[in-house]
Amino acid sequence: MKLPIYIDGKEEGALTVERQGAATVMRADMRDVGRVVRLTVYGERAWYLGVPAPENGRLRLTRRFSPMEMARFPQNAEYAAEKPMRASPEPSEKKPTEKPEKEPFQGVGRHVLWMGGKPYFF
Repeated sequence: MKLPIYIDGKEEGALTVERQGAATVMRADMRDVGRVVRLTVYGERAWYLGVPAPENGRLRLTRRFSPMEMARFPQNAEYAAEKPMRASPEPSEKKPTEKPEKEPFQGVGRHVLWMGGKPYFF
């Protein structure tokens, strides 16, 4: 079985699904889009596949799955992509909500390092 791989709405490669003995092998081969890509197979549900690695100017990923693992594979798989291709509903226009009296503490940064019993924010 071959499934298309879509990145940002464009077909960039293909995912080949083959049986090898009792195992199932999936090979993703796609154009290098210049960034990290996290592939998920979409069908009746989503199934995370992995991150293809650069190889000879392309991105490739080979995964081998046991029959037990393949039981969770989407039965009607349609394509592989980073995010679903289906159009999301239009955001409804919301009225501005009242601002809380006091803003919660956001900190200086997103990370905290504790040294000598003192927090350092960065």
